[in-house]
Amino acid sequence: MQRVNAFEVRPLSHRDRLLLLEVLDASAALWNELTYERRQAFFDDRDVWTIDADEYRLKYKGVLGSATAQQLIRRNNEAWRSFFALLKDGKNPSPPGYWKDEDSGDRELQTLIRNDMYTVEWGKQSRLEIPVGHDLKEKYGLGYYERLRLEARGNPRWRGEQGRLELVHDRDAEAFRARQPVSDAVLRRDESLATAESDDSVVAALDIGANNLVAATTSTGHQRLYHARPQFHRFRHITEKIAALQRHLAGDERSSRRIRRLYRKRTEQVYHLQDALIRDLAEWLAGLGVGEVIAGDLAGVLREHWSATVNEKTHQFWSHGRFRRRLREVLEGEYGIAVEEVDEYGSSSACPDCGGDRVERKGDLLTCYGCGFEGHSDVAASENLLCDAVGSMARPAVSRENTTEGGHREVPRLKWDDHRWRRRDRSTKEDPANRSTGDGKVASGGTGTA
Repeated sequence: MQRVNAFEVRPLSHRDRLLLLEVLDASAALWNELTYERRQAFFDDRDVWTIDADEYRLKYKGVLGSATAQQLIRRNNEAWRSFFALLKDGKNPSPPGYWKDEDSGDRELQTLIRNDMYTVEWGKQSRLEIPVGHDLKEKYGLGYYERLRLEARGNPRWRGEQGRLELVHDRDAEAFRARQPVSDAVLRRDESLATAESDDSVVAALDIGANNLVAATTSTGHQRLYHARPQFHRFRHITEKIAALQRHLAGDERSSRRIRRLYRKRTEQVYHLQDALIRDLAEWLAGLGVGEVIAGDLAGVLREHWSATVNEKTHQFWSHGRFRRRLREVLEGEYGIAVEEVDEYGSSSACPDCGGDRVERKGDLLTCYGCGFEGHSDVAASENLLCDAVGSMARPAVSRENTTEGGHREVPRLKWDDHRWRRRDRSTKEDPANRSTGDGKVASGGTGTA
């Protein structure tokens, strides 16, 4: 199994920053020059493999080191082989392109480090060490055997046989990012993440939506709900900012640095929320001993009830396809919980208590006119999915936690606080106190005086 550790690296000094930028710039220059010569050969109906790639290794080894220069050439070879394979299959791909920003015309600064030429150590002072060429060592005062040392920041989940490291400079964020493929990957923790042994007889069903991202019910009667309306409003607010900025672009401009930053901010917020939800859900299910999960697929719902708003929520904001993929990767790959996807169309059109179809849905409230049941529509849908999957015998096992009538306890409702999914109990419905100062720093625990 192959996984990827993604983390950020930071130079320890201004000198190291300049040195790293030179390495990334030289790497992009090597790639672009070799790509240019091979593209010219291809368009002139010449054999691209007659180009002497080793000439570029010799040209750039003083800056990059011979091994790094060779890795870039190898990646370029791989790109061209993939291109010719697609041509052979009758497809019409574009030849390998340049590492170049289309808007600014600047090089995209990145490099590749061979798997045995770098070391990364994790601890209180995590660090990454990469090789550089002798010319740069002399220019910046590094010893003959010394490597460039960078601070590593992140929380990699995987250990195993490390692959070729990718380093990229994100100009918009003024950050350096690393991607480390790991083969034969296992979690960095030796112990299982599950707090209880899974039991194949315990099944959970997930109703997946947009306003309430996930409603979950287990065959042992446990339920919970992940609510995200405020996050969707924030997503829409950023989207409107992007649209306003795009309207003021010059005629020949397609984007700007600020627009790219907003796009990245919007995506990172969604992915952070989504990954944290999957992690929280997985630990909860594992702790309950769940062995199988029935996950609702929105395809049928979207076909029947398509609208621009629904499309925006499920595909852009909620990234439903990515969520399904990540859910399966985490539950099956890390926790050993089987995942089966089923069409959830019509799951909230029946009463979870009596099974009757004389129901009415208004927002989050589902009312049954047959038996008088009132409950949360999405939680009711997860109960119906569960019953459809394991049979009517599961119905009595599900408690009536989700009813809204007085005297019935509400389903635990989790809200996102930008860091974690936090449960709000019925007795503490008020939002957590905002302990941050005006500049976003956490205030001290002392009592202020006027």
